[in-house]
Amino acid sequence: MAKVPAILGVYVLDHALGTIRAGTLTRDADGGVAFVVAETYLRDAKRPILSLGWYDPDDDERTRDRLASRADKIGLRGTLPPWFSGLLPEGALRELVLSEMGPGDHDEFDVLTRLGADLPGAVLIVPETGVPPSAGPLTLQNVHGFKAPLPDGTIKFSLAGVQLKFTANPQGERLTVPGRGDTGRCIIKVGSDRFPGLPEAEHAAMQLAGMIGVRTANCRLVPREAIQGVPVELLAHGKNVLVVDRFDRTEDGRGRIHIEDAGQILGAIGDRKYTLATTETVINMVRRFSSDHRDDIMEAVRRVVADVLLGNGDNHLKNWSFCFPQPGEVRLSPAYDIVPTIFYMPADKMALRFVKTQNFENVDLHRFERVASFLRLDSKWITREVTTVVKRALELWPSAVPDLLGEERAKQIIDRLDTLKLVGEVRG
Repeated sequence: MAKVPAILGVYVLDHALGTIRAGTLTRDADGGVAFVVAETYLRDAKRPILSLGWYDPDDDERTRDRLASRADKIGLRGTLPPWFSGLLPEGALRELVLSEMGPGDHDEFDVLTRLGADLPGAVLIVPETGVPPSAGPLTLQNVHGFKAPLPDGTIKFSLAGVQLKFTANPQGERLTVPGRGDTGRCIIKVGSDRFPGLPEAEHAAMQLAGMIGVRTANCRLVPREAIQGVPVELLAHGKNVLVVDRFDRTEDGRGRIHIEDAGQILGAIGDRKYTLATTETVINMVRRFSSDHRDDIMEAVRRVVADVLLGNGDNHLKNWSFCFPQPGEVRLSPAYDIVPTIFYMPADKMALRFVKTQNFENVDLHRFERVASFLRLDSKWITREVTTVVKRALELWPSAVPDLLGEERAKQIIDRLDTLKLVGEVRG
């Protein structure tokens, strides 16, 4: 079916440099989509980073070449180029968006047109031609000086991932889904009939990870009755929701801080977020790009240890993100989406391979030594941190877990520690 040709402008809302035009996304009548970088952005040596996949920290000429290359900036039949596709929701949230768009042949370009005013990070995407009817019912409203689509319906934002979630703003003791033109300062994750107690499990895992030194996003459990603006039927599965403060928004909700996940950097779409790279790849990206790589490598190591100890089998590429808090600063973002997936899938494995294994039970100090060798780092520096983190868990978790998870799930977490080779080595 022929598509309505359309052009979207792509901007970076840099809180230090102002609004920067990065380029255009164009869809032709055959559904082909292309991202073309703006010449002004290419020539600007002080340009804010759009993607680390198109950035060379040591050579601006190579950065310009990567930005100008068309190879990874094309999408066919209405699909977006991989980096932009990575901005869109998947799973239940995508289905909810499509249902609110109404009947019709909606492609990824339409979804981005509809939600481009409130995306992850500091990217703003707005129409530069007429809004195609296939983008569904919406109105135009002023957003950061642009005429941007504001969708009719509940979903006026985009968040990557498959879990059903909403943005919200605190108002006293309550949380309210933002209205037109607003952006949410926190994320609400609702319960699931498929995974009972998921908000409580994720909240507990985030707290336990924080106890052993992982820098986690701030989160808390809130009774579902405190939520306004979310359809009641979507709050039916569980008494609580998990509220996570957004680290890509300023406290007043008006400013945006750019972020991108490792899946976007590598162009990993769909299930490739599990297969396109390994944990070592991610840690090497930290070494390559972080402006404080020693500190962030240690943070990455702590997260791997937390995944092993907690049984988090869903730390795929889209659950590792970088943030850009100041010009020239690239840091590993706070950790998020830490879930003991072994509660729901007892035989679950690591989402990404780690030194040739995905079995939690096989991870040992030697594998961390191999990572250190790969990164040309002192292996003792790495293994000392691993040992410290495991010892913290053994000391702090037994008394903390029952209050967070209840006796039954607490027993699962504590008993499985005895099955892990890494724990056995540290106990030594």
